[in-house]
Amino acid sequence: MCGSAPKIKPVPQAPQVGTEVIDDAAIATRDREKARARLRAGRQSTILAGSAPPAAMAGGLKTSTGS
Repeated sequence: MCGSAPKIKPVPQAPQVGTEVIDDAAIATRDREKARARLRAGRQSTILAGSAPPAAMAGGLKTSTGS
């Protein structure tokens, strides 16, 4: 039997977070910009509104309707 107790290392303190007040208008603006960026990304990934120049789409390339 061992008569000594195990050595325990002290646990470091959690980082202190400052109390920063965030304006509701700033949060609304951030959310609106995120939504706009998400919509722009969705539009650019489609076939018809993609990043191809309009001249290339009007040429002999097929469209999504198959014509």
